[in-house]
Amino acid sequence: MVAADGSAGCPVHGASGLPPLADHGGSAPRGQSTVSRSSIDHGRYGRLFRRLPPFAPSDALLAALAGTMADEPTKPGQPQVPFPAGDNPDLASGYTYLGQFIDHDLTFDPVSVFDRQNDPASLTDFRTPRFDLDSVYGRGPRDSPYLYDDDDPVKLLVGHNRDTIFEPVDLPRNQQGRALIGDPRNDVHFIVSQLHLGFIGFHNACVDHLRTRFFPVGELFDEARRLTRWHYQWVVVHDFLRRLVGDDLLGRLLVDDPATGGLRAVLRHYRWNSDPFMPVEFSAAAYRFGHSMVRSAYTLNSTLEPLPILTPTRDPHPLQHLGGFRPLPASWTIEWSRFFVVDGSTPQPARRIDTHLTAPLRKLPDNVDADRRSLGMLNMMRGRALGLPSGQAVAATMGTAGHGGGLDLEGETPLWFYLLKESEVVADGCRLGPTAGRIVGEVVLGLLAGDSSSFLRMAPAWKPELPSSQPGRFTMVDLLRFAGVA
Repeated sequence: MVAADGSAGCPVHGASGLPPLADHGGSAPRGQSTVSRSSIDHGRYGRLFRRLPPFAPSDALLAALAGTMADEPTKPGQPQVPFPAGDNPDLASGYTYLGQFIDHDLTFDPVSVFDRQNDPASLTDFRTPRFDLDSVYGRGPRDSPYLYDDDDPVKLLVGHNRDTIFEPVDLPRNQQGRALIGDPRNDVHFIVSQLHLGFIGFHNACVDHLRTRFFPVGELFDEARRLTRWHYQWVVVHDFLRRLVGDDLLGRLLVDDPATGGLRAVLRHYRWNSDPFMPVEFSAAAYRFGHSMVRSAYTLNSTLEPLPILTPTRDPHPLQHLGGFRPLPASWTIEWSRFFVVDGSTPQPARRIDTHLTAPLRKLPDNVDADRRSLGMLNMMRGRALGLPSGQAVAATMGTAGHGGGLDLEGETPLWFYLLKESEVVADGCRLGPTAGRIVGEVVLGLLAGDSSSFLRMAPAWKPELPSSQPGRFTMVDLLRFAGVA
């Protein structure tokens, strides 16, 4: 989701000539470039709107749109306000990177390239996406033993900062500094890597919690993993998604079910025959709203100055950027109160969800893209390559076009750009507009409803069992606090 992936040493191009930035440090998932328009659901990727024609704008149109995406500068004489122009007063910056972590949990194929065409295996042989934290657990203690602690195999392994012996503040790493985790993209920068570390800590805290209740040893790992997954899924729905789509839309997508005494997802556009698939309208457009939420720099803690998420040089000084794939420097442990509201803190806000990109994303470093193109241009090129319909066609089909009146767009526009513009105009950039909100909401809830091991499927009346700051609620802050990092 988040274009904060260009650290030193990243490859410049995939086979298509497009850089891997939009895939968050990894290759594009296999099958995404050969998406069937058949009405039969097969393979990992599919389409929500199979009958809509692809929109194939010219490079000139895409370049013109990308050229409009500069952040609006503060006007001279404009009064100073708590949230400067472009900042989102309703969303802390931690949700930008929680969104990236979620994206990495849903889709990953480590062996493909961006533009692999006519790959039949991609249509049938890949797993259905789930909120199962496989980026954290891998294939479990037996098949991925390097992720687990030899001294306590039901716990995940934590690493040690090289300069602070015995202080577990980093991901486990090999001798070359590469993280030993289930998804290498979660080491692409220090914000998402420390978020991943928080989930490791949460699982381990669940193990300790269950041991105090004398849980059977032979079932301890599976129960700790279930607790971790279900609390994470709850955060995805009731904290992350709720903030992005609003209470009203979430209340229409997730309704009370008298038959179970719990909740049930109501889906109008995201349907499947047997197993859920990953819609390209979601993965290549609607869920890429997070690119506009990226700040140019972040303050990790009280001892550091703001550090850029991307740098214009190929080999930046290691203490002058947040790029990952290396051990965490001493004293760089995140204070999560700077990324989420913790005990009344004022965190760094996310940028608004709109048609503006921060400067480093409008001219990518040459170690990310040799042509130094805009991430907006690359996103729209990807949408064209995947045959996405226009935003106007999707909104008309969904019945949300009337809600986006006054978007001031001439003709048809790429779906990704349209959805950002809709959020900008309809929701002042504070949350998703009606079209993107329904696509994102239906896919997130649909994936949970289609997962036989999720809380929504197995126990729709389930509520979080672990301590939280407010009874009946469980947020990302509660998860980080239980993990012992916030």
